[in-house]
Amino acid sequence: MLKQVAFATTIALAMAAAAEAKVTITCLTTAGHLTRQHEPLMQRFNEMQEDVEVVYAAPAKDYSDVHLKLFRASATNTLPDCAFEAFNQLPSLARALDARGQIADLGELIAKEDKGWVEANYTDKMLDLGRVDRKQYGMPFNASVIQWYYNADLVKQAGGDPDKLPASWEGLIELARKIEALGPDIAGMSYAVDQWGDDWPFQVLILQQGGRMLNDAGDTIAFDQNDHHVNAMKLARSLVEAGVYDPNVNQSDQFGQFTEGRMGMYASSPAGARNTQERVGGEFDLRSSIFTVWNDEAGLLPSGGNAAIITTQDPEKIAAAWKYIKFLTGPEGQEFAAKITGYLPTNTGARAPERLGGYYDANPYYATPSNQYDRAGPWAGYPGTQSEKIWRDQKSVIRAVMLGEKTPEDGAAELVSIAEKLMKR
Repeated sequence: MLKQVAFATTIALAMAAAAEAKVTITCLTTAGHLTRQHEPLMQRFNEMQEDVEVVYAAPAKDYSDVHLKLFRASATNTLPDCAFEAFNQLPSLARALDARGQIADLGELIAKEDKGWVEANYTDKMLDLGRVDRKQYGMPFNASVIQWYYNADLVKQAGGDPDKLPASWEGLIELARKIEALGPDIAGMSYAVDQWGDDWPFQVLILQQGGRMLNDAGDTIAFDQNDHHVNAMKLARSLVEAGVYDPNVNQSDQFGQFTEGRMGMYASSPAGARNTQERVGGEFDLRSSIFTVWNDEAGLLPSGGNAAIITTQDPEKIAAAWKYIKFLTGPEGQEFAAKITGYLPTNTGARAPERLGGYYDANPYYATPSNQYDRAGPWAGYPGTQSEKIWRDQKSVIRAVMLGEKTPEDGAAELVSIAEKLMKR
């Protein structure tokens, strides 16, 4: 009897010790990303090891809400242990948290990994998406460059090549015009830069020319160099003048038009590939294609998405969060994320034949992000705290240009004035 009691006591003590050894970390992400990606990945990670348990805080509404929540939590010293911050908002957050000692330098953690680990998993260009002031604050988790979704049936009916969209904007607009002519209820295309929730598609219009949004220091605008801002506004206006894009139809209805088979081409993130396919449901030949750029040699596309950051100061939790982030941004985590959403895999190992390589060969609709890997450029963020207001004001100007209420030249000048004024706050 005494032996049984002693044995039971030993087991209880061992279980208690094991429970104490497990480190629990709390992470923050957006509502849509939580249900679609993070919950299944969290479950997989928690099941595959016993040292770390990951839980998620109540999710934020969107990227902007994540940003605000983190700033507020910083002020009250109630930050989560890790979070997923949008690339364009990372600079202002990282600088503020670093000044308060509230964000980990992941470069120090990377330096402790085995030799060759970085080269086997990440390109320097991809890692650069998580750097601020040359310091690695984030590991890219989701990355996306804009792409075309298109109705191959309508393209064929309009006399286009359903296997390949035109490589130039001029050819694309001409094809959209022919699609528009197929019927009174058919729309040519959607490029809703005037309605987007952030400036991602506007930055597309600048970077695709070989331009950039800010200088190297990130404190002065550069999107007005070589008239890139004027060219961008001229292109936006030309879509309306050509009759291929209707700014009076809201963005949600434009998506409905496309998925119902009443629009030729739709520009959006690869993150929506799965949802778009589900909405179409085989009603027409849905395909995707790399995006159009003006400057084939120097043109880039801003990388939307987010980076995983560590915002705890506890050494044990930092180690635990790093273990989780390595899984999320590793080959297995990125294979899963790419398949369930359509995002560009941020890990080179995830593109191996036994992972996404074979999958992309069998599913070319999902391969487009990988085909634009070399086009991935920075999604710039303005200094200061007024990024959202800058875009709200700029978006109104862009819409006025598209509607013909302002000239492209006047609108471009206003975009500069808005940014220069507000980024100082």
